Amino acid sequence: MVAQDIIKKFELYVDDATELSSQEELDLLNKKYQEVCSDRPWEFLKKGYSNSINGTSIALPDDFQYILDTQVHGIVGRYVFVDEKYYQLVNFQDRSSYKNSGYCWVNLADETLEFSSSVSGTLTYDYVSFPEDLDATDEPIFPARYHHILYHLMASDDYAIQQFDKAKSYARENEQKAEKLLEQMAIWNASLQV
Repeated sequence: MVAQDIIKKFELYVDDATELSSQEELDLLNKKYQEVCSDRPWEFLKKGYSNSINGTSIALPDDFQYILDTQVHGIVGRYVFVDEKYYQLVNFQDRSSYKNSGYCWVNLADETLEFSSSVSGTLTYDYVSFPEDLDATDEPIFPARYHHILYHLMASDDYAIQQFDKAKSYARENEQKAEKLLEQMAIWNASLQV
């Protein structure tokens, strides 16, 4: 379903009780869409990154959320690679404790990945991305069979926005339907992992 179809389903579920404008409905859809996509590290949001680096920092991808765990010599952690060498990711606030080479951190304020010493080569890592907001003709990034999550979540939030008694009476039911679909999507997601 495209965003406009999801909004039409939402309108059916609230029985035209909403007084939201078209833009407000799209904003509500995008709010719920981003909430679902941020719920966990979904397989459909995982990406690989590769770029040349020569120095101590490099810009993060525009859709960057966070670097994924990976395994190096049997140890699971967050690592990035420059050619064949790996660099362990440490917390930004702990970076001063890691003055020697072999470490890196994410500087979200500057939107960069920074290294404890200068590096040169091909940088690679896997990360979780976040999707762009939907326009009326866009489809959510996850499979269509789970798009129903969105209008149920929208309907459960509509009461908080509108404060209608009728909408309130169905808020919990819509939330439960969305939670059930979200759980099914989580099971599907888990089956994609090795």
